[in-house]
Amino acid sequence: MAGPFRLAPQEVQYNIPTWHWPHNTTVIVDAAVNGSVEMKAGGSPPETTSINPGNNQFSRSFGGVLLAVKNLSPADITVSTH
Repeated sequence: MAGPFRLAPQEVQYNIPTWHWPHNTTVIVDAAVNGSVEMKAGGSPPETTSINPGNNQFSRSFGGVLLAVKNLSPADITVSTH
């Protein structure tokens, strides 16, 4: 597990560890308001995902590369992975 990382609006957390195949990485985003986050793993294109208030979970196969998460929401969020 990595985190939790608290991100202010427009803040980016770099170098979040992910897991190698065959394991997926679960990205957990806790938010107070509706918004979105941008996730970028290694050299892949960024993925923008909507989030809702509360606990949001996303399962992805990032292949063990480091992840960057950017808060595109109007309030602070907390991000962790496992």
